[in-house]
Amino acid sequence: MRVRQLTEMAYKQMIRTAKGHEAASMWITGGTILDVYTKSWRKADIVLAGERIAYVGEKAPLVNEDTICIDAKDKYVVPGYIEPHAHPFQWYNPFTLADYALQTGTTTMVSDSLFFFQLLPYDKLSPLLLEINKHPMKQFFWARLDSQTLPDPEGVFQLDGIKKMLEHPLVIQAGELTDWRGILDEREELVEGMRYALDLGKRIEGHHPGASYQTLALAAAHGVGACHESMKAEELLHRLQVGMYATLRHSSIRPDLPKLITEWLELNLPWSSRMMLTLDGATAPMLRNGVMDYTIRVAIETGMPLEEAYVMATLNPATYYGMDAEIGGIAPGRLADILLLSEKSNPTPEIVIANGLIIVREGQVVTDLPKSQLSEYISAGPTIEDKVSDQWFQFPERTLVFPLDSLPVICMMNAVISKLDETTVVHNWEELIQIPDAMLAVLIDPKTKKLTKAIIRGFAVDLEALATSFHASTEFLVLGRNPQAMKEALKVILKSKGGVAIIEEGEVLFHMPLPIGGKMTDEPMEVVIEESERFTTLMKERGYRFNDPIYSLLFFTATHLPFIRFTKAGIYEVKSGTLIYPTIPL
Repeated sequence: MRVRQLTEMAYKQMIRTAKGHEAASMWITGGTILDVYTKSWRKADIVLAGERIAYVGEKAPLVNEDTICIDAKDKYVVPGYIEPHAHPFQWYNPFTLADYALQTGTTTMVSDSLFFFQLLPYDKLSPLLLEINKHPMKQFFWARLDSQTLPDPEGVFQLDGIKKMLEHPLVIQAGELTDWRGILDEREELVEGMRYALDLGKRIEGHHPGASYQTLALAAAHGVGACHESMKAEELLHRLQVGMYATLRHSSIRPDLPKLITEWLELNLPWSSRMMLTLDGATAPMLRNGVMDYTIRVAIETGMPLEEAYVMATLNPATYYGMDAEIGGIAPGRLADILLLSEKSNPTPEIVIANGLIIVREGQVVTDLPKSQLSEYISAGPTIEDKVSDQWFQFPERTLVFPLDSLPVICMMNAVISKLDETTVVHNWEELIQIPDAMLAVLIDPKTKKLTKAIIRGFAVDLEALATSFHASTEFLVLGRNPQAMKEALKVILKSKGGVAIIEEGEVLFHMPLPIGGKMTDEPMEVVIEESERFTTLMKERGYRFNDPIYSLLFFTATHLPFIRFTKAGIYEVKSGTLIYPTIPL
Protein backbone atom coordinates (compact mmCIF):
# COMPACT_ATOMS: atom_id res chain seq x y z
CA MET A 1 0.00 0.00 0.00
CA ARG A 2 1.04 3.62 -0.50
CA VAL A 3 2.08 5.24 2.76
CA ARG A 4 2.16 8.67 1.11
CA GLN A 5 0.89 9.62 -2.32
CA LEU A 6 3.50 9.61 -5.07
CA THR A 7 2.50 12.11 -7.73
CA GLU A 8 3.56 11.82 -11.37
CA MET A 9 5.88 14.79 -10.93
CA ALA A 10 7.52 13.33 -7.80
CA TYR A 11 7.86 9.94 -9.49
CA LYS A 12 9.64 11.44 -12.50
CA GLN A 13 11.84 13.57 -10.22
CA MET A 14 12.95 10.44 -8.34
CA ILE A 15 13.79 8.58 -11.55
CA ARG A 16 15.67 11.51 -13.06
CA THR A 17 17.62 12.04 -9.82
CA ALA A 18 18.54 8.35 -9.77
CA LYS A 19 19.84 8.70 -13.35
CA GLY A 20 21.84 11.81 -12.45
CA HIS A 21 19.75 13.95 -14.80
CA GLU A 22 18.23 16.08 -12.02
CA ALA A 23 19.87 17.51 -8.90
CA ALA A 24 19.42 15.71 -5.60
CA SER A 25 17.43 17.48 -2.89
CA MET A 26 19.72 15.94 -0.25
CA TRP A 27 22.99 14.00 -0.36
CA ILE A 28 24.08 12.06 2.73
CA THR A 29 27.70 11.04 2.29
CA GLY A 30 30.17 8.76 4.04
CA GLY A 31 27.79 7.03 6.44
CA THR A 32 27.69 3.40 7.48
CA ILE A 33 24.19 2.20 6.60
CA LEU A 34 22.26 -0.64 8.19
CA ASP A 35 20.99 -2.79 5.33
CA VAL A 36 17.91 -4.25 7.03
CA TYR A 37 17.37 -6.64 4.14
CA THR A 38 20.67 -8.45 4.78
CA LYS A 39 21.11 -7.46 8.44
CA SER A 40 24.56 -6.06 7.67
CA TRP A 41 26.33 -2.70 7.62
CA ARG A 42 27.89 -1.07 4.57
CA LYS A 43 29.43 2.22 3.51
CA ALA A 44 27.20 4.03 1.02
CA ASP A 45 25.82 7.42 0.11
CA ILE A 46 22.10 8.20 0.11
CA VAL A 47 20.58 10.45 -2.54
CA LEU A 48 17.14 12.01 -1.99
CA ALA A 49 14.61 13.39 -4.42
CA GLY A 50 12.10 15.27 -2.31
CA GLU A 51 10.32 12.89 0.04
CA ARG A 52 11.92 9.75 -1.36
CA ILE A 53 15.23 7.97 -1.69
CA ALA A 54 16.39 7.96 -5.32
CA TYR A 55 19.66 6.08 -4.94
CA VAL A 56 21.85 4.26 -2.38
CA GLY A 57 25.42 3.43 -3.35
CA GLU A 58 28.82 4.85 -4.24
CA LYS A 59 27.89 6.96 -7.29
CA ALA A 60 27.91 10.72 -6.71
CA PRO A 61 24.67 12.50 -7.65
CA LEU A 62 24.08 15.67 -9.58
CA VAL A 63 23.96 18.55 -7.10
CA ASN A 64 23.26 22.27 -7.24
CA GLU A 65 23.07 25.19 -4.82
CA ASP A 66 19.78 23.87 -3.40
CA THR A 67 21.11 20.39 -2.56
CA ILE A 68 21.44 19.83 1.20
CA CYS A 69 24.69 17.95 1.85
CA ILE A 70 25.13 16.03 5.10
CA ASP A 71 28.53 14.62 6.03
CA ALA A 72 27.76 11.32 7.77
CA LYS A 73 31.38 10.24 8.23
CA ASP A 74 31.72 8.28 11.50
CA LYS A 75 27.90 8.11 11.70
CA TYR A 76 25.65 5.06 11.52
CA VAL A 77 22.51 5.36 9.44
CA VAL A 78 19.31 3.40 10.11
CA PRO A 79 15.70 3.62 8.88
CA GLY A 80 13.09 5.54 10.85
CA TYR A 81 11.52 3.47 13.61
CA ILE A 82 8.02 2.05 13.46
CA GLU A 83 5.77 1.58 16.51
CA PRO A 84 3.30 -1.16 15.44
CA HIS A 85 0.99 -0.94 18.45
CA ALA A 86 0.37 2.46 20.08
CA HIS A 87 -2.41 3.71 22.36
CA PRO A 88 -2.15 7.50 21.82
CA PHE A 89 -4.44 8.61 24.64
CA GLN A 90 -2.62 8.05 27.95
CA TRP A 91 -3.26 11.66 29.09
CA TYR A 92 -1.20 12.70 26.04
CA ASN A 93 -2.86 12.68 22.60
CA PRO A 94 -1.92 11.73 19.01
CA PHE A 95 -0.61 15.20 18.16
CA THR A 96 1.53 15.67 21.25
CA LEU A 97 2.77 12.07 21.05
CA ALA A 98 3.75 12.56 17.41
CA ASP A 99 5.75 15.71 18.25
CA TYR A 100 7.60 13.88 21.00
CA ALA A 101 8.15 10.51 19.30
CA LEU A 102 9.54 12.05 16.13
CA GLN A 103 12.32 13.78 18.07
CA THR A 104 13.77 10.39 19.03
CA GLY A 105 13.41 8.70 15.66
CA THR A 106 9.95 7.15 15.57
CA THR A 107 8.65 8.11 12.12
CA THR A 108 5.58 5.83 11.84
CA MET A 109 2.97 4.57 14.30
CA VAL A 110 0.00 2.24 14.03
CA SER A 111 -2.43 3.44 16.68
CA ASP A 112 -5.55 2.46 18.55
CA SER A 113 -8.64 4.51 17.69
CA LEU A 114 -10.80 3.29 20.60
CA PHE A 115 -11.51 6.55 22.44
CA PHE A 116 -11.89 8.53 19.21
CA PHE A 117 -14.39 5.96 17.90
CA GLN A 118 -16.30 6.20 21.19
CA LEU A 119 -16.27 9.99 21.37
CA LEU A 120 -16.94 11.02 17.77
CA PRO A 121 -19.43 10.16 15.02
CA TYR A 122 -17.77 8.89 11.86
CA ASP A 123 -18.29 12.14 9.92
CA LYS A 124 -16.14 13.91 12.51
CA LEU A 125 -13.76 11.01 13.20
CA SER A 126 -12.63 10.62 9.58
CA PRO A 127 -11.35 14.24 9.26
CA LEU A 128 -9.54 13.83 12.59
CA LEU A 129 -7.65 10.75 11.38
CA LEU A 130 -6.67 12.58 8.19
CA GLU A 131 -5.47 15.60 10.20
CA ILE A 132 -3.40 13.41 12.52
CA ASN A 133 -1.69 11.81 9.52
CA LYS A 134 -0.59 15.19 8.13
CA HIS A 135 2.15 15.19 10.76
CA PRO A 136 5.65 14.25 9.54
CA MET A 137 5.40 11.26 11.89
CA LYS A 138 2.95 9.13 9.94
CA GLN A 139 0.08 7.57 11.88
CA PHE A 140 -2.19 4.74 10.81
CA PHE A 141 -4.96 3.21 12.89
CA TRP A 142 -6.79 0.08 13.81
CA ALA A 143 -10.56 -0.31 14.06
CA ARG A 144 -11.91 -1.84 17.24
CA LEU A 145 -14.51 -4.54 16.74
CA ASP A 146 -15.44 -4.58 20.43
CA SER A 147 -15.41 -2.14 23.30
CA GLN A 148 -13.38 -2.79 26.42
CA THR A 149 -16.41 -2.10 28.57
CA LEU A 150 -19.86 -3.58 29.00
CA PRO A 151 -22.57 -2.83 28.24
CA ASP A 152 -22.59 -0.65 25.10
CA PRO A 153 -25.89 1.21 25.60
CA GLU A 154 -25.11 3.92 23.05
CA GLY A 155 -24.72 1.24 20.38
CA VAL A 156 -21.29 2.50 19.32
CA PHE A 157 -19.93 -0.90 18.31
CA GLN A 158 -22.47 -1.80 15.66
CA LEU A 159 -21.55 -3.57 12.45
CA ASP A 160 -22.38 -0.69 10.10
CA GLY A 161 -20.12 1.70 11.97
CA ILE A 162 -17.34 -0.88 12.28
CA LYS A 163 -17.43 -1.57 8.52
CA LYS A 164 -17.29 2.15 7.74
CA MET A 165 -14.28 2.48 10.02
CA LEU A 166 -12.52 -0.50 8.41
CA GLU A 167 -12.99 1.07 4.98
CA HIS A 168 -11.11 4.23 6.00
CA PRO A 169 -7.83 4.48 4.04
CA LEU A 170 -5.79 5.14 7.19
CA VAL A 171 -7.25 2.13 9.04
CA ILE A 172 -5.01 -0.80 8.22
CA GLN A 173 -6.16 -3.46 10.66
CA ALA A 174 -8.98 -4.67 12.89
CA GLY A 175 -8.50 -5.26 16.59
CA GLU A 176 -7.01 -5.57 18.98
CA LEU A 177 -9.55 -8.28 19.80
CA THR A 178 -10.24 -8.20 23.51
CA ASP A 179 -13.67 -9.88 23.57
CA TRP A 180 -12.52 -13.42 22.82
CA ARG A 181 -15.63 -14.78 24.54
CA GLY A 182 -17.77 -12.89 22.03
CA ILE A 183 -15.79 -14.38 19.16
CA LEU A 184 -16.27 -17.91 20.50
CA ASP A 185 -19.99 -17.16 20.84
CA GLU A 186 -19.91 -15.97 17.20
CA ARG A 187 -21.30 -12.50 17.90
CA GLU A 188 -22.13 -11.08 14.49
CA GLU A 189 -20.39 -7.71 14.77
CA LEU A 190 -17.17 -9.47 15.79
CA VAL A 191 -17.04 -12.41 13.39
CA GLU A 192 -18.45 -10.47 10.46
CA GLY A 193 -16.12 -7.57 11.27
CA MET A 194 -13.15 -9.94 11.15
CA ARG A 195 -14.26 -11.44 7.85
CA TYR A 196 -14.83 -7.97 6.40
CA ALA A 197 -11.34 -6.82 7.45
CA LEU A 198 -9.82 -9.85 5.72
CA ASP A 199 -11.89 -9.21 2.59
CA LEU A 200 -10.46 -5.67 2.53
CA GLY A 201 -6.94 -7.10 2.77
CA LYS A 202 -6.40 -5.68 6.25
CA ARG A 203 -4.74 -7.30 9.24
CA ILE A 204 -6.38 -8.52 12.45
CA GLU A 205 -4.50 -8.21 15.74
CA GLY A 206 -5.28 -10.41 18.72
CA HIS A 207 -5.13 -9.88 22.46
CA HIS A 208 -4.45 -13.28 24.04
CA PRO A 209 -2.64 -13.04 27.40
CA GLY A 210 -1.87 -16.49 28.79
CA ALA A 211 -3.51 -18.23 25.84
CA SER A 212 -2.77 -21.90 25.21
CA TYR A 213 -1.43 -23.16 21.91
CA GLN A 214 -4.92 -24.46 21.11
CA THR A 215 -6.50 -21.04 21.68
CA LEU A 216 -3.85 -19.36 19.54
CA ALA A 217 -4.41 -21.90 16.77
CA LEU A 218 -8.13 -21.14 16.86
CA ALA A 219 -7.41 -17.40 16.75
CA ALA A 220 -5.17 -17.94 13.73
CA ALA A 221 -8.00 -19.84 12.04
CA HIS A 222 -10.17 -16.76 12.56
CA GLY A 223 -7.54 -14.66 10.76
CA VAL A 224 -5.59 -13.18 13.66
CA GLY A 225 -2.15 -12.29 12.32
CA ALA A 226 -0.28 -10.96 15.36
CA CYS A 227 -0.38 -10.80 19.15
CA HIS A 228 1.62 -8.64 21.57
CA GLU A 229 0.62 -10.45 24.78
CA SER A 230 3.50 -12.95 25.19
CA MET A 231 4.85 -12.99 28.73
CA LYS A 232 7.19 -15.97 28.26
CA ALA A 233 9.47 -17.09 25.43
CA GLU A 234 7.40 -20.24 25.05
CA GLU A 235 4.41 -18.02 24.27
CA LEU A 236 6.41 -16.20 21.59
CA LEU A 237 7.20 -19.58 20.08
CA HIS A 238 3.56 -20.67 20.09
CA ARG A 239 2.53 -17.51 18.23
CA LEU A 240 5.16 -18.11 15.58
CA GLN A 241 4.19 -21.78 15.27
CA VAL A 242 0.57 -20.90 14.40
CA GLY A 243 1.74 -18.42 11.77
CA MET A 244 1.32 -15.17 13.73
CA TYR A 245 3.75 -12.34 14.15
CA ALA A 246 4.95 -12.24 17.76
CA THR A 247 5.35 -8.72 19.15
CA LEU A 248 7.78 -8.35 22.04
CA ARG A 249 6.39 -5.82 24.50
CA HIS A 250 8.09 -3.43 26.87
CA SER A 251 5.34 -1.28 28.36
CA SER A 252 4.86 0.61 31.59
CA ILE A 253 2.35 -2.00 32.73
CA ARG A 254 4.21 -5.06 31.34
CA PRO A 255 7.95 -4.38 30.96
CA ASP A 256 8.50 -7.90 29.66
CA LEU A 257 11.20 -7.39 27.03
CA PRO A 258 14.31 -8.35 29.08
CA LYS A 259 12.63 -11.55 30.30
CA LEU A 260 11.46 -12.49 26.80
CA ILE A 261 14.93 -11.96 25.32
CA THR A 262 16.71 -13.85 28.09
CA GLU A 263 14.37 -16.82 27.81
CA TRP A 264 14.54 -16.82 24.01
CA LEU A 265 18.33 -16.97 24.15
CA GLU A 266 18.03 -19.95 26.51
CA LEU A 267 15.86 -21.72 23.92
CA ASN A 268 18.75 -21.35 21.46
CA LEU A 269 16.36 -20.59 18.60
CA PRO A 270 17.01 -18.10 15.77
CA TRP A 271 15.43 -14.67 15.87
CA SER A 272 12.45 -14.53 13.57
CA SER A 273 11.60 -12.08 10.80
CA ARG A 274 8.05 -12.29 12.24
CA MET A 275 9.04 -10.59 15.50
CA MET A 276 8.35 -6.91 16.26
CA LEU A 277 8.95 -4.55 19.19
CA THR A 278 6.37 -2.33 20.91
CA LEU A 279 5.88 -0.03 23.90
CA ASP A 280 2.15 -0.93 23.86
CA GLY A 281 0.91 2.50 24.87
CA ALA A 282 3.35 3.17 27.69
CA THR A 283 2.25 5.95 30.00
CA ALA A 284 4.22 9.18 30.05
CA PRO A 285 6.73 8.39 32.85
CA MET A 286 8.27 5.60 30.75
CA LEU A 287 8.42 7.87 27.71
CA ARG A 288 10.99 10.03 29.47
CA ASN A 289 13.40 7.29 28.36
CA GLY A 290 12.37 7.66 24.71
CA VAL A 291 9.94 5.88 22.43
CA MET A 292 11.03 3.13 20.02
CA ASP A 293 14.66 4.15 20.51
CA TYR A 294 14.23 3.19 24.17
CA THR A 295 12.74 -0.19 23.27
CA ILE A 296 15.65 -0.91 20.91
CA ARG A 297 18.12 0.12 23.61
CA VAL A 298 16.56 -2.25 26.15
CA ALA A 299 16.70 -5.08 23.61
CA ILE A 300 20.38 -4.48 22.80
CA GLU A 301 21.39 -4.13 26.45
CA THR A 302 19.62 -7.41 27.29
CA GLY A 303 21.54 -9.38 24.67
CA MET A 304 19.59 -9.21 21.42
CA PRO A 305 21.94 -8.73 18.46
CA LEU A 306 21.67 -5.08 17.58
CA GLU A 307 20.89 -5.73 13.91
CA GLU A 308 17.92 -7.87 14.98
CA ALA A 309 16.70 -5.15 17.35
CA TYR A 310 16.76 -2.50 14.61
CA VAL A 311 15.04 -4.80 12.10
CA MET A 312 12.26 -5.61 14.61
CA ALA A 313 11.54 -1.88 14.88
CA THR A 314 11.76 -1.12 11.15
CA LEU A 315 11.48 -3.74 8.39
CA ASN A 316 9.47 -6.37 10.28
CA PRO A 317 6.49 -4.15 11.18
CA ALA A 318 6.61 -2.56 7.71
CA THR A 319 6.41 -6.03 6.17
CA TYR A 320 3.61 -7.15 8.48
CA TYR A 321 1.45 -4.19 7.46
CA GLY A 322 2.34 -4.49 3.77
CA MET A 323 4.26 -1.21 3.75
CA ASP A 324 7.80 -2.51 3.21
CA ALA A 325 7.94 -1.10 -0.35
CA GLU A 326 7.50 2.35 1.23
CA ILE A 327 9.04 2.35 4.72
CA GLY A 328 11.18 0.19 6.99
CA GLY A 329 14.43 0.32 5.02
CA ILE A 330 16.95 2.57 3.29
CA ALA A 331 16.64 1.73 -0.38
CA PRO A 332 15.60 3.37 -3.68
CA GLY A 333 11.92 4.24 -3.91
CA ARG A 334 11.35 4.30 -0.16
CA LEU A 335 10.24 7.30 1.79
CA ALA A 336 13.24 9.11 3.22
CA ASP A 337 12.81 8.26 6.91
CA ILE A 338 16.45 8.25 7.93
CA LEU A 339 18.22 8.46 11.29
CA LEU A 340 21.88 9.29 11.90
CA LEU A 341 23.37 7.72 15.03
CA SER A 342 26.61 8.42 16.87
CA GLU A 343 27.12 4.74 17.67
CA LYS A 344 25.60 1.47 16.47
CA SER A 345 24.56 0.69 20.02
CA ASN A 346 22.96 4.09 20.66
CA PRO A 347 19.56 4.12 18.90
CA THR A 348 18.69 7.71 19.89
CA PRO A 349 19.50 9.70 16.74
CA GLU A 350 21.49 12.89 16.35
CA ILE A 351 19.66 13.73 13.13
CA VAL A 352 16.09 12.76 12.26
CA ILE A 353 14.89 12.94 8.66
CA ALA A 354 11.22 12.20 7.96
CA ASN A 355 9.68 12.31 4.48
CA GLY A 356 12.90 13.89 3.21
CA LEU A 357 12.85 16.77 5.71
CA ILE A 358 15.41 17.33 8.44
CA ILE A 359 13.31 17.41 11.61
CA VAL A 360 15.93 17.20 14.36
CA ARG A 361 19.62 18.11 14.59
CA GLU A 362 21.52 17.33 17.80
CA GLY A 363 18.32 17.05 19.81
CA GLN A 364 16.81 20.31 18.56
CA VAL A 365 13.71 20.48 16.36
CA VAL A 366 14.68 22.55 13.29
CA THR A 367 11.43 22.28 11.29
CA ASP A 368 8.08 23.79 12.15
CA LEU A 369 5.70 21.00 13.11
CA PRO A 370 1.91 21.21 12.67
CA LYS A 371 0.06 23.06 15.44
CA SER A 372 -3.15 21.02 15.40
CA GLN A 373 -4.89 20.51 18.72
CA LEU A 374 -7.14 17.59 19.57
CA SER A 375 -9.51 19.88 21.49
CA GLU A 376 -10.53 21.35 18.12
CA TYR A 377 -12.08 17.97 17.28
CA ILE A 378 -13.21 16.46 20.59
CA SER A 379 -15.26 18.35 23.16
CA ALA A 380 -14.94 18.26 26.92
CA GLY A 381 -15.63 15.12 28.87
CA PRO A 382 -18.88 14.06 30.56
CA THR A 383 -20.52 16.22 33.17
CA ILE A 384 -23.10 15.78 35.92
CA GLU A 385 -26.18 17.95 35.82
CA ASP A 386 -27.35 16.84 39.26
CA LYS A 387 -25.92 18.47 42.35
CA VAL A 388 -23.15 16.35 43.85
CA SER A 389 -24.72 14.58 46.81
CA ASP A 390 -23.24 13.40 50.10
CA GLN A 391 -25.36 10.27 49.71
CA TRP A 392 -23.33 9.10 46.71
CA PHE A 393 -20.39 8.45 49.03
CA GLN A 394 -22.25 6.59 51.77
CA PHE A 395 -22.87 2.89 52.22
CA PRO A 396 -26.24 1.95 50.73
CA GLU A 397 -29.12 0.84 52.89
CA ARG A 398 -30.65 -2.52 52.14
CA THR A 399 -33.70 -2.07 49.88
CA LEU A 400 -35.56 -3.96 47.19
CA VAL A 401 -33.28 -2.26 44.67
CA PHE A 402 -30.11 -3.16 46.59
CA PRO A 403 -30.93 -6.35 48.52
CA LEU A 404 -27.56 -6.62 50.32
CA ASP A 405 -26.38 -5.69 53.78
CA SER A 406 -22.72 -5.23 52.75
CA LEU A 407 -20.77 -4.13 49.71
CA PRO A 408 -18.66 -6.55 47.61
CA VAL A 409 -14.94 -6.43 48.35
CA ILE A 410 -12.62 -6.47 45.35
CA CYS A 411 -8.93 -7.19 45.90
CA MET A 412 -6.26 -6.02 43.44
CA MET A 413 -3.84 -8.84 42.64
CA ASN A 414 -1.58 -6.67 40.48
CA ALA A 415 -1.86 -3.38 38.63
CA VAL A 416 -4.87 -4.50 36.57
CA ILE A 417 -6.11 -7.91 37.76
CA SER A 418 -8.70 -7.98 40.55
CA LYS A 419 -10.57 -10.77 42.33
CA LEU A 420 -13.56 -10.97 44.60
CA ASP A 421 -12.57 -11.20 48.29
CA GLU A 422 -15.24 -13.31 49.93
CA THR A 423 -13.52 -13.43 53.34
CA THR A 424 -13.69 -9.69 54.10
CA VAL A 425 -17.07 -8.16 54.99
CA VAL A 426 -17.58 -4.40 55.18
CA HIS A 427 -20.96 -2.99 56.22
CA ASN A 428 -20.13 0.66 56.97
CA TRP A 429 -17.45 3.34 57.21
CA GLU A 430 -16.46 2.29 60.73
CA GLU A 431 -15.54 -1.19 59.51
CA LEU A 432 -13.83 0.13 56.38
CA ILE A 433 -11.38 2.44 58.16
CA GLN A 434 -10.18 -0.49 60.29
CA ILE A 435 -8.66 -1.96 57.08
CA PRO A 436 -5.72 0.27 55.99
CA ASP A 437 -5.76 -0.72 52.31
CA ALA A 438 -9.55 -0.63 51.89
CA MET A 439 -11.52 2.20 50.33
CA LEU A 440 -14.94 2.83 48.91
CA ALA A 441 -15.14 2.94 45.10
CA VAL A 442 -18.08 4.65 43.42
CA LEU A 443 -18.73 4.66 39.68
CA ILE A 444 -21.15 7.47 38.85
CA ASP A 445 -23.00 7.35 35.53
CA PRO A 446 -24.74 10.67 34.79
CA LYS A 447 -26.53 9.18 31.75
CA THR A 448 -28.29 6.28 33.47
CA LYS A 449 -28.31 8.13 36.84
CA LYS A 450 -26.98 5.07 38.63
CA LEU A 451 -24.09 4.27 40.94
CA THR A 452 -21.96 1.17 41.13
CA LYS A 453 -20.38 0.76 44.57
CA ALA A 454 -17.84 -1.66 45.99
CA ILE A 455 -14.87 -1.86 48.35
CA ILE A 456 -11.40 -1.90 46.75
CA ARG A 457 -8.47 -3.43 48.58
CA GLY A 458 -4.81 -3.30 47.59
CA PHE A 459 -4.83 -0.12 45.50
CA ALA A 460 -3.39 2.24 48.10
CA VAL A 461 -3.13 2.83 51.85
CA ASP A 462 -4.92 5.67 53.65
CA LEU A 463 -5.85 7.46 50.44
CA GLU A 464 -8.44 10.06 51.42
CA ALA A 465 -9.94 10.65 47.98
CA LEU A 466 -9.15 10.26 44.31
CA ALA A 467 -11.57 11.16 41.50
CA THR A 468 -11.00 10.41 37.82
CA SER A 469 -12.67 10.49 34.44
CA PHE A 470 -9.67 8.67 32.98
CA HIS A 471 -10.71 5.05 32.62
CA ALA A 472 -12.01 2.77 29.90
CA SER A 473 -15.62 4.00 29.94
CA THR A 474 -17.37 7.37 30.22
CA GLU A 475 -18.45 7.63 33.87
CA PHE A 476 -16.80 9.22 36.90
CA LEU A 477 -14.86 6.98 39.27
CA VAL A 478 -14.23 8.13 42.86
CA LEU A 479 -12.11 6.20 45.39
CA GLY A 480 -11.39 7.01 48.99
CA ARG A 481 -11.64 6.65 52.74
CA ASN A 482 -13.18 10.05 53.48
CA PRO A 483 -16.66 10.71 52.03
CA GLN A 484 -16.37 14.50 52.21
CA ALA A 485 -12.99 14.44 50.49
CA MET A 486 -14.41 12.14 47.81
CA LYS A 487 -17.17 14.64 47.15
CA GLU A 488 -14.66 17.49 46.84
CA ALA A 489 -12.37 15.50 44.53
CA LEU A 490 -15.30 14.88 42.20
CA LYS A 491 -16.10 18.59 42.18
CA VAL A 492 -12.52 19.39 41.18
CA ILE A 493 -12.58 17.22 38.05
CA LEU A 494 -16.09 18.37 37.16
CA LYS A 495 -14.84 21.96 37.19
CA SER A 496 -11.93 21.09 34.85
CA LYS A 497 -14.28 19.08 32.57
CA GLY A 498 -12.40 15.87 33.27
CA GLY A 499 -9.15 14.74 34.80
CA VAL A 500 -7.59 13.19 37.89
CA ALA A 501 -7.62 14.77 41.35
CA ILE A 502 -6.41 13.78 44.82
CA ILE A 503 -7.72 15.51 47.95
CA GLU A 504 -5.87 15.25 51.23
CA GLU A 505 -6.49 17.11 54.49
CA GLY A 506 -8.94 19.41 52.74
CA GLU A 507 -6.44 20.49 50.08
CA VAL A 508 -6.04 19.58 46.40
CA LEU A 509 -2.84 17.53 46.54
CA PHE A 510 -2.88 16.72 42.83
CA HIS A 511 -4.95 17.80 39.85
CA MET A 512 -4.35 16.90 36.21
CA PRO A 513 -7.08 18.42 33.99
CA LEU A 514 -8.02 16.15 31.07
CA PRO A 515 -10.65 18.23 29.27
CA ILE A 516 -10.55 16.31 25.97
CA GLY A 517 -13.24 13.67 26.40
CA GLY A 518 -12.18 13.36 30.03
CA LYS A 519 -9.13 11.38 28.87
CA MET A 520 -6.53 13.68 27.28
CA THR A 521 -4.92 17.10 27.28
CA ASP A 522 -3.35 19.36 24.64
CA GLU A 523 -0.47 20.12 27.00
CA PRO A 524 2.91 19.12 25.49
CA MET A 525 4.44 15.78 26.37
CA GLU A 526 7.01 17.35 28.68
CA VAL A 527 4.19 18.66 30.91
CA VAL A 528 2.36 15.34 30.83
CA ILE A 529 5.55 13.49 31.77
CA GLU A 530 6.17 15.77 34.76
CA GLU A 531 2.60 15.59 36.03
CA SER A 532 2.25 11.83 35.52
CA GLU A 533 5.55 11.25 37.31
CA ARG A 534 4.32 13.39 40.20
CA PHE A 535 1.08 11.40 40.31
CA THR A 536 3.00 8.11 40.31
CA THR A 537 5.23 9.32 43.15
CA LEU A 538 2.26 10.46 45.23
CA MET A 539 0.49 7.14 44.72
CA LYS A 540 3.55 5.10 45.67
CA GLU A 541 3.99 7.23 48.78
CA ARG A 542 0.40 6.27 49.61
CA GLY A 543 0.96 2.55 49.29
CA TYR A 544 0.46 1.84 45.60
CA ARG A 545 2.75 -1.16 45.03
CA PHE A 546 2.48 -2.06 41.35
CA ASN A 547 4.04 -0.82 38.09
CA ASP A 548 1.69 1.86 36.86
CA PRO A 549 -1.16 3.60 38.74
CA ILE A 550 -2.32 5.36 35.55
CA TYR A 551 -3.01 2.03 33.89
CA SER A 552 -4.71 0.81 37.05
CA LEU A 553 -7.15 3.70 36.75
CA LEU A 554 -7.67 3.01 33.04
CA PHE A 555 -8.54 -0.64 33.57
CA PHE A 556 -10.89 -0.43 36.57
CA THR A 557 -13.80 -0.46 34.11
CA ALA A 558 -12.20 -2.57 31.35
CA THR A 559 -14.15 -5.83 31.04
CA HIS A 560 -11.57 -7.63 28.88
CA LEU A 561 -9.40 -8.33 31.93
CA PRO A 562 -10.02 -10.84 34.72
CA PHE A 563 -11.71 -11.20 37.03
CA ILE A 564 -13.98 -8.54 38.58
CA ARG A 565 -14.75 -5.19 36.94
CA PHE A 566 -16.80 -2.05 37.52
CA THR A 567 -19.44 -1.28 34.89
CA LYS A 568 -22.33 1.16 34.67
CA ALA A 569 -24.62 -1.89 34.96
CA GLY A 570 -23.03 -3.20 38.17
CA ILE A 571 -20.10 -5.35 39.28
CA TYR A 572 -19.18 -7.70 36.42
CA GLU A 573 -17.58 -11.14 36.65
CA VAL A 574 -15.55 -11.57 33.46
CA LYS A 575 -15.11 -15.35 33.35
CA SER A 576 -18.83 -16.11 33.57
CA GLY A 577 -19.89 -12.94 31.77
CA THR A 578 -22.42 -12.07 34.47
CA LEU A 579 -23.32 -9.10 36.68
CA ILE A 580 -22.91 -10.23 40.27
CA TYR A 581 -23.86 -7.05 42.16
CA PRO A 582 -26.50 -4.46 41.17
CA THR A 583 -26.32 -0.70 40.69
CA ILE A 584 -27.97 1.86 42.97
CA PRO A 585 -30.17 4.72 41.70
CA LEU A 586 -28.44 8.10 41.75
